[in-house]
Amino acid sequence: MYRAPAAGWGSDPGEGGEHSQAMSTTRIMELLGRVWSPADGGKETTTAKERSSPGRQAAATPSWDELGFELYRRREGEFLVRERAAVEVQIPAFPGWVWGLVGKDEALEGVDMGQMCFLDLETTGLNLGAGGFAFTIGAGYVRDDEPVVRQYFLRDHRDERAALSDLAELLEQFIGLVSYNGKSFDWPLLCDRFNFHRLGFPSLQEVHLDLLHAARRVWKGVLPGFSLDEVERYIVQVERGEDIPGYLIPAAYNDFLRTGSTDAICSILEHNQQDIVSLMLLGPRLAQVFLDVEYCELREEIYNAADVLARSGDIPRAIEYLEFLLQEGVAHHRVLCRLAGLYKKSGDWERAVELWQATTHSAVTIEPWVELAKYFEHQGKDFTRARFCTLKAIENSRRFSRYSSRAGDMGELQKRLQRLERKLGQQP
Repeated sequence: MYRAPAAGWGSDPGEGGEHSQAMSTTRIMELLGRVWSPADGGKETTTAKERSSPGRQAAATPSWDELGFELYRRREGEFLVRERAAVEVQIPAFPGWVWGLVGKDEALEGVDMGQMCFLDLETTGLNLGAGGFAFTIGAGYVRDDEPVVRQYFLRDHRDERAALSDLAELLEQFIGLVSYNGKSFDWPLLCDRFNFHRLGFPSLQEVHLDLLHAARRVWKGVLPGFSLDEVERYIVQVERGEDIPGYLIPAAYNDFLRTGSTDAICSILEHNQQDIVSLMLLGPRLAQVFLDVEYCELREEIYNAADVLARSGDIPRAIEYLEFLLQEGVAHHRVLCRLAGLYKKSGDWERAVELWQATTHSAVTIEPWVELAKYFEHQGKDFTRARFCTLKAIENSRRFSRYSSRAGDMGELQKRLQRLERKLGQQP
């Protein structure tokens, strides 16, 4: 049933008409805490003002102005942004090939870190679904040769579409992303939110350097864990001091939504800023590991870097790294066996045999006996020595079964022994 317009919504300009309708709409927008930008879609900035709704105003707490934020207005809505220089950061120029090794990804070869965006989110939870969203989006990048950190802060869900639209435009300026666990969490979450708001995905998503995976490859066996704060403390040597733990951040944001107090928000923003700075410091630290063995600071990272180099097919440099360890006095059987295997691949049998023989002095070693048996049977044609090495492998396999690998599998060793005895029986 048609109802007559309420007062102030009449069609007669003399009774309120179009002017009154516009005023009423503006009033509704104000009550919602929204001020829409001009219809041309342009964005405006202004000093961030306090709002009257919970989560948008709090007495006796730092204002958005004091926190360094500006209020950005777009056609889609408004949101808060601040930019600060990352004075702690210097991103040196590295040859492009090194990033392919760091990320174990050919798409990263030739990349210039000055054209990448360092991304980190603070979210309402770890669940990618169920309405979770990022209320703080940190983006670090180089502008005019100076590293800066740009932070988007969402006072509630209503800021999200406009902030994501602006973020998408920002990301289009870069060729790729750098993150920490961003391939599994940050970027999928943002993609879900882009999709929810029917916004196009930035084209840079094909080039993504996730430093978590790189850190695990280089520092496995070194660190107690691989959270970003552990890596920055032990590797980058950054101490955060008073810092809000990550698991408390969702609760702190919920408290802000309920009370409007920005006290905890200050800590969250500093936490996010430091995450971005740490990413900017961690990337070059990883790159120098592969640039030259002389730049490595830990013995274990030299061994792990050699493993990455070998798996990438760069056998000569992998050998260089492991030989450096031997020169430093690290003659662990694991190093000797790995190095011998690399010399075998490169065709230097003499050096490989020398290293395998040195490794047999280890009480629990099986692999070098097996490799020596293979060498003497197939390369040296010395079946007597091959049989001796096979018997030693069987003996050690029985004594130290928990150290046995596939190379020391008893069935294979018995077959080898039988074959060698047949060959010896056929000799004159």
